[in-house]
Amino acid sequence: MIRSMMSFIELPFSFWGYALETAARLLSIAPSKTVAQTPYRIWNSKPARVWGSPAYIKRLVGDKLDLRSSLCRFIGYPKETVGSYLYDPSKRKVFVSRNAMFLKRGFPANT
Repeated sequence: MIRSMMSFIELPFSFWGYALETAARLLSIAPSKTVAQTPYRIWNSKPARVWGSPAYIKRLVGDKLDLRSSLCRFIGYPKETVGSYLYDPSKRKVFVSRNAMFLKRGFPANT
């Protein structure tokens, strides 16, 4: 499962740990025979995020003419706080964000 997650989004090998944690979490919230929906969807009333899905985050600082958002990739759920782990390929940084806007349709070209 982890190998297919890594090849799907084409991230460096250093993201293997994030893929492992997300795969473990997704397997733990998988639906059972008695319940048709996932426990995550029942509890949160929305489906779990797809690993590697694109999301936009608002940039807090910048010039007046700079872009106001940045395209990132979802790479997991943090254990210690609410939000999502996101990877910003332009800055090559991983961070936690609570206010990401996830794209609902398709993936843009890999960055």
